[in-house]
Amino acid sequence: MCEASDASVHIHLYLIEPLTKEVLASMISRLDGPLSSLIRTKDPKFKLVDSSKLHVDNADSVADFLSLHGHLMERPLLDNGKVSRIGRPVERLEPLL
Repeated sequence: MCEASDASVHIHLYLIEPLTKEVLASMISRLDGPLSSLIRTKDPKFKLVDSSKLHVDNADSVADFLSLHGHLMERPLLDNGKVSRIGRPVERLEPLL
């Protein structure tokens, strides 16, 4: 989908190079959708991490959590600098490309 678009797309491999809290907070500030949708709470790995300080309706809390546990971020996530959107389903990303 990205390759078929005229948009210039940079794919960030966040599992190899984790996103900083600042980058996550910036993306969260442009999120099109509920904050809670960013975290994969149904992933079995979610139960293995300490989520006692996580408040899914608080942007700082979500940014803190995902900066430590990036593998639990919902994906794909597209951020064009004006809006960030989760691609579930992936067709939600088409208007941004």
